Amino acid sequence: MTDREPTRLERINARFEKVDWTDLKSVITTFPIYKQELIRLENAKNVSKKVEIEIFNLWTPFKDKQLFKSTELILEARRRYAVFGENGCGKSTLFRSMADGSLFEQGYPKHLSTLHMEEIETSPDNGKIMETVINSHELLYVLRKCRGILTDLIAKDDKQEYKDNLAYVAKELNLLKSDTAEERISRMLKPLGFDEKAQQKNVNDLSGGLRMRVALVCAFFQEPDMLLLDDPTNHLDFPSVLWLENRLRQYSGAFLLVTHDRNLLENVCNNTLLIEDQQIITYKMDFVQFEKKKAREDAKLFAEREQFIARNRNPDPSTPVGRRVSNYRTWCKKYSLRQFAKSNMFTFPDPTPLPDVAPETPAEEVPLITMKNVKFKYPGTEVMIFGKPTNCTITAGTRMGIMGPNGAGKSTFLKLLTGRLTATEGKVTTAEGFKLAYFGQHSAQELDLDMTPFEHMCAKFPEEKQQGKLRHHLKKAGMQDEMSDTRMKGFSGGQKSRVIFAALTYSCPHLLIMDEPTNFLDLETVDSLIGACNKFPGAMLLVTHSRHMLHSCGNLFLSITPGRFQFFDNIKDCERSTYTFINELEDGGKVKIDSVQGGSGEQVEEEEFSQEAIMRRRQRMKEALEAKEQAKKAKKKAAEEEAKPKKTIVKLEAMKKDWKVHDKCLAFWWEDKNFYPASVRQVSKKSGMMCCTFTQYGNSVVLRPEQMIPTNAKVTKELRQSAWAFHVEDQKKKKELAKAKAQAKKEQKRKARARR
Repeated sequence: MTDREPTRLERINARFEKVDWTDLKSVITTFPIYKQELIRLENAKNVSKKVEIEIFNLWTPFKDKQLFKSTELILEARRRYAVFGENGCGKSTLFRSMADGSLFEQGYPKHLSTLHMEEIETSPDNGKIMETVINSHELLYVLRKCRGILTDLIAKDDKQEYKDNLAYVAKELNLLKSDTAEERISRMLKPLGFDEKAQQKNVNDLSGGLRMRVALVCAFFQEPDMLLLDDPTNHLDFPSVLWLENRLRQYSGAFLLVTHDRNLLENVCNNTLLIEDQQIITYKMDFVQFEKKKAREDAKLFAEREQFIARNRNPDPSTPVGRRVSNYRTWCKKYSLRQFAKSNMFTFPDPTPLPDVAPETPAEEVPLITMKNVKFKYPGTEVMIFGKPTNCTITAGTRMGIMGPNGAGKSTFLKLLTGRLTATEGKVTTAEGFKLAYFGQHSAQELDLDMTPFEHMCAKFPEEKQQGKLRHHLKKAGMQDEMSDTRMKGFSGGQKSRVIFAALTYSCPHLLIMDEPTNFLDLETVDSLIGACNKFPGAMLLVTHSRHMLHSCGNLFLSITPGRFQFFDNIKDCERSTYTFINELEDGGKVKIDSVQGGSGEQVEEEEFSQEAIMRRRQRMKEALEAKEQAKKAKKKAAEEEAKPKKTIVKLEAMKKDWKVHDKCLAFWWEDKNFYPASVRQVSKKSGMMCCTFTQYGNSVVLRPEQMIPTNAKVTKELRQSAWAFHVEDQKKKKELAKAKAQAKKEQKRKARARR
C-alpha cells in the first residue's frame, strides 16, 4: 500500500511535534510563514504590503509552456484589481503561485497573508461546516491549539514560562477576536442558505456549489492581505452574488478578481490587470474605462499592423521583417475573429408562426403558457411550495428574469410551466403548435463526450441534408477551424456551453428558457449571448446570477424567495427585495430557511407584486404616457394653428336643398377642389346627404347640399373654399368614429382575455 500525501491539517500538526513550550521562539515556529515574518519585522520601519516584482517569469507546473516572460508584477496594498485575459493565459496558475509561496524567490513578500479562494475539495480534514471554516484560518487554528496545550501543561506544572507564553497566545487570539469567531461565521453562513441546522452538516456531503459558498465564507473570515478570487460566482444564486458584492465593497485588504459577472467587476474594482502576450499590464482605472481604452488601443494597433503588412507583402520568412509580418498576420486574424464573434457568435432564426394567430397580432396578446390558480406540493410531503393560488401568463412578448436563492422554488416553477411537473391544484395550458427550448446549468452532462461538436449537431438534426450549414453554425458559435472536429472529452465548461447553444439556436423556438447560461463563459462570450438574446424575436425566461444579463434582456422580474412570490417592473426593486431577504437572514429574524436547500416552504403571492398587478400598472402608465403625448401634440398643433395667419372661410348656405333623383347639377370634386356636371343618383332622407354621379367620368361621390349648385350658377372662389371646408369637416368626423370603434373592439378583447 502506497503512502498518501499528508493533508493540510496533518502538515500543520506536524509542526507541534518538536516544540519547546517554555521557549516563545519555538512556539512561534508553529505559526504560518507570513505571521513569523511579521514578528521578525516587528521593529523594522516602512514595512510595505505592496507586491513589487520588476522582472517576473512564470511557467506552467510541468515547465512545458512559459506563461509570463520578463514582465512586472506590481500590486498596491488595498487596491481592488479586475484581472482580464483570454482563457489559458495563466490567470489560475498565477493565483496558485502567489498563494503557495513559490514566488518568494522572485521577491513576493513573505509577510503578506495571501489566500487563493477555491472550491473546497473533499478531504479527511473536513468536518462540520462551522468546524471547517474555523480550521481554514491557519493562524486561529494554531493559536487555539497552542492555548489548549499550554493550558494543559500549566495544570501539570505551574512554570512561569508557560504562563508568559499563554499570555502571548491569548493576546494574539484577542487581536483575531477569537471569542466572537463562531458568531461571525454563523452570520455569514445564513444568507448563503445555511441555517443553524445546516451548519452541522459535513462539508464532504455537500455539492460542489455549496462547497464553493463555504469556501467564500472561509475567505472572508480569514481576511487575508491579498485575496485571490477565480470566478467565485460560478454555482452561486442571485442573493449569494449580492452578498459577495457587499462583502467585497467592505473588504479592507487588496484583492484580485476574475469573473464573467460584469456588474461585479464594475461595482467593486478600481484597477485592472490585463494579461496579454505573456505580459501583465496595469491600468489604473475601473473596468468600464479600461474596456473603452483597450478597444481604442486595439483598433489603432490593428490599423498600424495592417498598414505594415500592406507595405511588406512578400518578405522572406527567415528575415526579422518576415517573422514580424507573420506575427502581425496572426494577431490581426485573431482580432478580426474576436470582433466578428462579439456580434455573431450566437444567432436565432425567426420562429414559425403559431396556428390561428394573425401575423399583425401584438406579441403581448399571444399567450404561450397560462398558469391559472396553481398550487403545488411534492408527492409525499405536506409543505406547499406554492400555497396560495398562483397565476402567471407567458406571452410571445414576455422577457422575464427569475431570481432567488437556490431551493426556493425557481426550478419547481419552471418545471410546472414546461409540464415536467403536474400542478396539485389549478391548471397550466399551452398554445397549439408552441415550441420550447431549454438550456439548463446541467445540460453539459447530457453531451456524449466521445462525439465531436459536428457529430453532435448531425445527431441532433438528422433531417438536415446540407451538413455544411451545421458546420457553419458551429463556427458562428465559436467552434473555429479544427475545434468542430475535436472530441469533446477535453473541452472546458465554456466550450461545452457553446456546443449546446449551437444546437439550441439552430431552429428557433417560440420560448427559450435559460437556467444559468453564463456559467463557464468568458466576458466577451456573455456579451455576445446578450446581443443574440436581444435580437431573439421570441419569448424568454432567464434564470441567472448575472445582473448585467438580467438588466439587458429582461423587462419583467420575478423574485422567488422562501415565503414570497413577487413580480417587479425593474431589477433595482427586485435587488432591494433580495437585500431585505439577506438582512433578515443575517439577523436571524422573520425568514424561515429550514428548507432553503431543498424546498421553499409555503409561498405567499402578495397582490401588489402579482403579474396581473404589474400588467395593470404598465397599462395605466402606457395610457397615461399616450394621453400625455396626445395632449402635447394637440397643444403644439393648437399653437401652430394660432401662429398661422387667420383665414376666414365662410361656409355658404346651400343654393338649393330640395334636390331630387335625376336632377342635373354641378357637384364638388375634392381632389382638385372644383365643380363638374353631374346628376343626382340617390337622396338620403335620414342624413340629407346626396349621391351624385359625374356625367363625364361616371364615378360617384356623396355630398352635402352645400357642395352642389345649379347648372346655370357661376363657380366662384368662395364656393370652392366653402365646399372644401365641408369636406374637411366630414373626413375628420369619419376618422374619429373609426378610432372610437377600434378602441372599443380592443377593450372588448382585453376584457375577454381577463375573464379567461
